[in-house]
Amino acid sequence: MVQDPQLRQDARRNRLRVLRAARSVFRDRGLEATTQAVARSAGVSNATVHRRFPTRDALVADLAEQAERELVERFEELARSAAADLALERALRVVAAETVATRACSPDHRARFPERARALDARVHEELHRLLVRAREGGSVAADVGAGDLRLLRVAVTAAVDGEPDRDLAARAAQRVVTHFVRSFRVRGSR
Repeated sequence: MVQDPQLRQDARRNRLRVLRAARSVFRDRGLEATTQAVARSAGVSNATVHRRFPTRDALVADLAEQAERELVERFEELARSAAADLALERALRVVAAETVATRACSPDHRARFPERARALDARVHEELHRLLVRAREGGSVAADVGAGDLRLLRVAVTAAVDGEPDRDLAARAAQRVVTHFVRSFRVRGSR
């Protein structure tokens, strides 16, 4: 049976609409938000959501995979387009912004999908470490700055975000933490 290419294109478009809506709904309401809320936000029927994602967990898993791919792509683009120290700083700022954006769903995600959360953390850490090594090799980041410093920065960002209920203030606090760490990473006399 030959399928109508327009239908496949519509199905792809609907899938992307559902994923965008799910990202927004889950970020605002946490992972307990219903698929009906996602469908409403996407402008599609609940049946359309369930046809693509039979369970909420399937939707969350697909969304997490997409988010990971997008982060890695952004880090790779930064590595190609910016000086090593700036690429590292911008990647850290992206991670801080994501920490703020996903605050509502992060504890739920970690509790419900611990392996997936650990894998995502490991992948993000790996990519940040790659950027750090490049910046160290370029001479703009001190030689003694290492993987532990990246972990400490991420813990500090999370603490700053968790400690501030106002989203805008949390975002500013997270970026301030990045600024302080990045300044401490730099070799004296560079930027």
